[in-house]
Amino acid sequence: MEVRKEFVIPLNEKKLPLFAETMGYNPDQEAITRHDGYPYFHWLQSIDGTGAIYYEHDMVTLPPAHGVLFMPNVPHSYAKKSNERWETCYLTFDGPFVKELLADLNLYRTAFFTWDTTSPLTYFIEKALKQKETRLDAFNIKTSSLVYEFLVTMSRYAQLKENRPIKYERDLNDLITWMQHNISNSEAGLEDMASLLKLSKRHLNEVFYRTYHVTPYAFFISLRIKEAKKLLLNSDTRTIKTISNMTGFRSPSHFIATFRKITGVSPGRYRELH
Repeated sequence: MEVRKEFVIPLNEKKLPLFAETMGYNPDQEAITRHDGYPYFHWLQSIDGTGAIYYEHDMVTLPPAHGVLFMPNVPHSYAKKSNERWETCYLTFDGPFVKELLADLNLYRTAFFTWDTTSPLTYFIEKALKQKETRLDAFNIKTSSLVYEFLVTMSRYAQLKENRPIKYERDLNDLITWMQHNISNSEAGLEDMASLLKLSKRHLNEVFYRTYHVTPYAFFISLRIKEAKKLLLNSDTRTIKTISNMTGFRSPSHFIATFRKITGVSPGRYRELH
């Protein structure tokens, strides 16, 4: 397969929950350095040969059936490990639904993965590129669904590659579970989170942000808004005040303002639209 790079940004990307920006194949990957990272979510995998990924002052090797998922704007660089050819595939993507989907799939962080060479993940992007040659998709609706399919395939077949100890990862997973159990608790806050992990609030912010590229408080709020959406859609009888209480907001006005800031519409309007 010859070198391919598809620019597939759709005409209506802001209206799509997921969209692909580029999708490509490179038979001999060149060296890349991004001091400010890439503006979209970026997946890179080895097809043949071995690459060297430089990230957070560490070097991680990327042989065949290995890949890396970079969060947006995370500084990194990569190059072939030796003078031999390094064959790669890549996919860059974004969309308003991406963060929520990656969080649900436990993939919302820069991380390295490996999988069995016989799994569908090995040739997923190559097959997608070949299929794209045979069809016209001006609005990239099919490409949007392809991103979803790829992420679900990745979550099913790929395992985290532990090249180096990921300090606090288990603690942070426990913290997210704690958040899920405390969505309705209006008294739960950053101080409780820091106490749970036996860290200072500042250190917790640093550790959580370095892992998930969002503060723990912002992540907690996003979980509350996600729960509020479910409650709005599953019941026409619950009042905004009731849903505000059930999702841990101190007042309906705070709930409405936060919901509008995150979704662009009020809770009432969100219910009407859906």
